Amino acid sequence: MNKKLILLLAAAVTTASLVSVSARTWTRSSDGATIEGEFVRVKDANTVYIARAGGATVEIPIAALSAEDQAFIKEKAAAAQPGSEEKKEAPKGETEVTLAGAHLCCGGCKTGVEDAVAGIKDLEVSMSGSNITVKGKSGNDVQKALDAIAAAGYYGNSDNETVKIADGKASDEETDSVKVSNVHLCCGKCVSAVDDVVKAITGASGHDAEKGSDSFTIKGEKIKPSAVLAALRAEGLNGTVK
Repeated sequence: MNKKLILLLAAAVTTASLVSVSARTWTRSSDGATIEGEFVRVKDANTVYIARAGGATVEIPIAALSAEDQAFIKEKAAAAQPGSEEKKEAPKGETEVTLAGAHLCCGGCKTGVEDAVAGIKDLEVSMSGSNITVKGKSGNDVQKALDAIAAAGYYGNSDNETVKIADGKASDEETDSVKVSNVHLCCGKCVSAVDDVVKAITGASGHDAEKGSDSFTIKGEKIKPSAVLAALRAEGLNGTVK
């Protein structure tokens, strides 16, 4: 446990009596120490925001909390996911969406995108740099194209809040081996992108990705599949992570 976290939790304990009675009691797994605070939201896969007395909001590492607290956080996070609320409708008229940051290192990558959307009618697709622009007669048509692009192993950040690649799902449970499938790896530069993925993942030590394959395994110690998916998407790639 680092000193910053210990001091943070200790300070929170001293002010616990000032928090409203509706606040939750949070327990530190290492020694059973408790604090009072209200759940605000999950910052990322590793951190939660908790509101203390006086309105101050602090960041607490999820792994430092008890199993019961972690289950509570997981439930709250699931309830806040897109789809738990009423989903906004895609535009009904002509729609154009750009995916930024996609991995398009060569002609083979661009051909892969074109092949992915080939079966969708009345669609225009253009690519420039790391951007994929899709134009269709409706938001639903464009959404179908983005789903197909993601399934083909590509990822990009959409400039449209309703028409975009769906949030990925992967476990937070640590493991020594993570399988990634349905990835576009047409050339050596694609494999080099996987090198960068591995470098960005805590605990990862190597991979067996090869040119022309659509799957690979990342090995190491205490690797989180969720971290693998995040790193993969940061490189403009997409896949199924288990």
